[in-house]
Amino acid sequence: MKVKVWGCRGSISCPGPKTVRYGGNTSCYELRADDGSLLIMDAGTGIRELGMALARQMPLKALMVFSHTHYDHVIGYPFFVPFFVPGNRVDLYGPVHYERSFKSVMTEQLDYSFFPVRMDELRADLHFHDLREESFESPPFKVQTLYANHPITCLAYRVEADGKIFIFTGDTEPYINHLDGDANADEDEVEEVREVIAEQTQRWLAFLKGADLCIHDAQYTPEEYPRFKGWGHTAMDVAIDNCARAGVKSLLLTHHNPTRSDDDLDALTPRWREYASAKGYSLAVAFAEEGREYAV
Repeated sequence: MKVKVWGCRGSISCPGPKTVRYGGNTSCYELRADDGSLLIMDAGTGIRELGMALARQMPLKALMVFSHTHYDHVIGYPFFVPFFVPGNRVDLYGPVHYERSFKSVMTEQLDYSFFPVRMDELRADLHFHDLREESFESPPFKVQTLYANHPITCLAYRVEADGKIFIFTGDTEPYINHLDGDANADEDEVEEVREVIAEQTQRWLAFLKGADLCIHDAQYTPEEYPRFKGWGHTAMDVAIDNCARAGVKSLLLTHHNPTRSDDDLDALTPRWREYASAKGYSLAVAFAEEGREYAV
């Protein structure tokens, strides 16, 4: 398998001279199996360029999975050229939201108040599938999902094909005990929450276990993170520690903060490679770069 990055920016697109190398487009990744089968992850602004690149390959059959439906992960969806072309088939998978179907949420993106084209005007053959924590197959891909820790229902994806394992975490944050340090909190309740957090953390590590490549949310530095607890994103050191604990071979840090320039990311790269080396991790660490293709 190979994965190509079409967008790895978080929160909002930020094109400009300071984001040329790592990119300003929001979340979108193209995964290709050895036989050419296509799996697309998320539909941030990066999917527009992907759609134009795929124009030469139509008629198209593709699998598209969504981590969640926050704007930065779906805003490019109406600009995906293959949706407008008869003869293309796309199976779209995404999380159920409080018993609302994934299709109903995505249809709202094409409400006439927001966009001039409506869902029933798209000419491709589109099939929507609701997802919870589960597994499914779309040969050659075997896909397993796990709920991530985010302010809206969000799924992480574990994809197996060609003897390789690829992980896309979507947006996620380590589990936090908000009762710690609260002098008024009941100690039994604090301990109960600690046990739940430990259980959920182990589930997360088991999901990551043995991946050949993981694209992991890492929007904040450790110094920034305390100001943004509860926002649904991971600090860089925690992403590295968890992937190393899970035996991941290679890690791409993603969901770059929109205020983070190319020079900022260049400066952070040696810090985290040295951090991994000092801890004795064999994990390869890099920041995802828009336009670059990586072997899984």
